Amino acid sequence: MQALALLLQWLAQWPVATFSAPAPALWAVVAGVAGGVLLAMRLPWSLRALGLPLLLQALLWQAQRPAPGEFELLAADVGQGNAVLVRTATHSLLYDTGPRYSVESDAGHRVLVPLLRAFDEKLATVVLSHRDSDHTGGAPAVLAMQPQAELLSSIEAAHPLQRLRAAQRCVAGRRWTWDGVDFEILHPVEADYAGFTKPNAVSCVLRIGNDRAAALLAGDIERLQEAALVARTPGLRADLLLVPHHGSKTSSSPALLDAVRPRIALVQAGYRNRFGHPAEEVAARYREREIAIVDSAHCGAASWFSGRPAELQCQRRSRNATGTTLSRRSTGPELAKLRPRRLVVPCTNSTRCTSSCPTTAQRSETTTNATTNGSRSSPAR
Repeated sequence: MQALALLLQWLAQWPVATFSAPAPALWAVVAGVAGGVLLAMRLPWSLRALGLPLLLQALLWQAQRPAPGEFELLAADVGQGNAVLVRTATHSLLYDTGPRYSVESDAGHRVLVPLLRAFDEKLATVVLSHRDSDHTGGAPAVLAMQPQAELLSSIEAAHPLQRLRAAQRCVAGRRWTWDGVDFEILHPVEADYAGFTKPNAVSCVLRIGNDRAAALLAGDIERLQEAALVARTPGLRADLLLVPHHGSKTSSSPALLDAVRPRIALVQAGYRNRFGHPAEEVAARYREREIAIVDSAHCGAASWFSGRPAELQCQRRSRNATGTTLSRRSTGPELAKLRPRRLVVPCTNSTRCTSSCPTTAQRSETTTNATTNGSRSSPAR
């Protein structure tokens, strides 16, 4: 048996040992199954051959990508941590890789590798904002699956991940363009590496934009870094903001929110996480500025497209008090409101219920149906 195990391990290392294809649309799946059944039936080959075109609909399916000049973000549902897939017409980037849940489990194996296979993604770049395990926990699995991907990070030279892939330092001023979409690192500056005391202080902040829309991925920067970022960066305006430090009290300063002025603020935090993210006082700052704040514990995986910058698509389905199953898709300030027979984004566990929030019964029904991967994730520092 040991010899067989060694043989299988050796075979698994071959480049063509496994095959993965993008997940096809439902109609292509149905066509593929029908084609396979037709090919297997005891019929004349002239009839069985008709199943081949049906089968090819599933086998040759290509995942739809944004048009040139546009981009989309998919914030994966990884629990207490960050992981955002950015896709342009021909390129893809992964910003952070989620948490490690236990010795045997992490967001890379459980969420990101299956996600990347479903889209048949070949990542050009992996950005690890900083060294904390709720941002790098899934990195070994992702880097093993994506040998061609460049690693861009603020992790130190002695970090274990450097042995898997040498990382280029994340420094403000680095810019590149993919398919008409601009990418720019805004933080940290080179001098920050000499004097930082917390990994959060050197979180890589990435701005992505075209002429019509922009997104700002802020990592775990805190008030001091936010103030420095606002002072040296005049054009911080963005339609979508990945809320700094998961909505911690240490971040989302008024100065940053006034400079960015996002339409939508996305919090990636675990369901009922022990840190209380997003903090009530932080959520209040967003509400005061009429910024729609959405948390992944209720939204699940969230999709955002630069062609429709005021919309956010939540993948999780919820029930309101009437028992009607609803899909949540909202626009702008409507994300924060509840209308009859239409559930949009409910209050988070850390926000007070107001007239624009669900009732206690509605929230109980919502939380009953919500699930999370973040109950055992590493602390967000």
